[in-house]
Amino acid sequence: MYGQRVECRKCRVTILIPPAPVVSTQPQTARLIPEPPATAAPGLEEAVPETEIFRLSPVARAYPGQILLGLILIGVAAGLAVRAQDFSWPHWVALAPLALGLLVLLLVWIRVKSSSYRLTNQRLFVRRGWWSRQVNELELYRVKDVVVHQRSLQRLLGYGTIKVLADDDTTPEVDLVRVSRPMKVKEMIRTQYRAARQREGVQPTEFMQSP
Repeated sequence: MYGQRVECRKCRVTILIPPAPVVSTQPQTARLIPEPPATAAPGLEEAVPETEIFRLSPVARAYPGQILLGLILIGVAAGLAVRAQDFSWPHWVALAPLALGLLVLLLVWIRVKSSSYRLTNQRLFVRRGWWSRQVNELELYRVKDVVVHQRSLQRLLGYGTIKVLADDDTTPEVDLVRVSRPMKVKEMIRTQYRAARQREGVQPTEFMQSP
């Protein structure tokens, strides 16, 4: 009944039966379709493990005046203790300069230990404070430039301040103060932030010029 018009027995409507399909006489063959190679889903690339590059603190030689004052006071206390018997002084006379000298050296030690700087291949951490701590974190791919500031005395003693400029609203500038060998530390930061830019696909032209 292919191609004929017939009347439906239920609704009494004339309908056209489609013509017969053309049957090919050619033998059918199978074709092997290779599976496409497995690819990683977009955005799920293998993450680079975060490794520590360095951990630094301000150097004690950045406080030469305070250290010299503390040593002088301790020397005065030793001299008073030795000569106290000659002048018939009580031995506790030497305790005052000794306590003051130790206090000055203790304050220097607290200043050195109250700050620390930690660099990984992804972030820069700056911790400040002794009793109450404040930790600033900066993603390296946001860094624009690294600048070193050294005065004549600082260059002689081998320390300086590193200023890290970044395109970050919360942390636009990070200072690593009184750091030993600042030029070497600067090059280490530069190497890491350039590598972080490449991983994140950030171009230097996307940042504004550094002041």
